[in-house]
Amino acid sequence: ATAALRAALQKKGRPIGAYDVLIAGCALARGLVLVTSNEREFRRVGGLRIENWRTA
Repeated sequence: ATAALRAALQKKGRPIGAYDVLIAGCALARGLVLVTSNEREFRRVGGLRIENWRTA
């Protein structure tokens, strides 16, 4: 999931950091909600459920 996600983001011209791709790929593959305050990066990942811990 992670390699395909990285390739898709690169193709769109909207890459995110290498570690962020690993984190997002794991969350997507397992159907988890990603808890982060870094919404700007992770909003680029389609289908990823995000919870901002600072505003929750």
